[in-house]
Amino acid sequence: MKNFNEIVDVMLLLPAVVWSLIGIIDLLKNGLYSYSFLLPFPFKIHTFTLLSMTSFYITTFLIVKPHKPVKNFLISFLLIILFNAIYEFVYGIFMINALTSPSHFGGPTPAHPPLKPFEGSVLVILVVLPLLFFLNRRFHFLTNDRNKIFLFLLCFLGFITVMFILNYTGFFAQMHLWLERQITNDPHNPLWILSKFLCAWMFFPLLDLKSKS
Repeated sequence: MKNFNEIVDVMLLLPAVVWSLIGIIDLLKNGLYSYSFLLPFPFKIHTFTLLSMTSFYITTFLIVKPHKPVKNFLISFLLIILFNAIYEFVYGIFMINALTSPSHFGGPTPAHPPLKPFEGSVLVILVVLPLLFFLNRRFHFLTNDRNKIFLFLLCFLGFITVMFILNYTGFFAQMHLWLERQITNDPHNPLWILSKFLCAWMFFPLLDLKSKS
């Protein structure tokens, strides 16, 4: 049984390790704002987003006790899905706000606000949150420590604050222009990186890392 669990561990960790190595190589070759392919899938994501996700997954998968491969995979995977959905949801709010504000473009407010960043994020949150609470009732991996919960809230507040700063500096309006190929300068910046890092890792303090019998 132990050997079987070790094989499952390797199978569940290997993709994240490979993607991490791909991300590190792309980061060194092409910089912080590069993109990486999620082999064997035919699409790519921001390298820093990939590294945030894989580092969180690997750390959480290995550190939650007692270690059970499938349980640890579900916890790590669902938290990553939740992080991405929350980021897209908040990103969508700020993007819509930026694009419906005439002050950014000097023109009238669009009749139909762009909703693309919202697509699927609300549904994913509504599905993943109950699944996580169900898993927690079974495996008790979330902490009740008030200090850790406060740290989570502090990280979340930091994430929202950074998004407000990005909005204030015109990041979302510039992103829209860049995605529409109306400008050539990539608006991604260190504050965007910080927002990704805070959103990806803000759930880590909520994990109860004490070994349970």
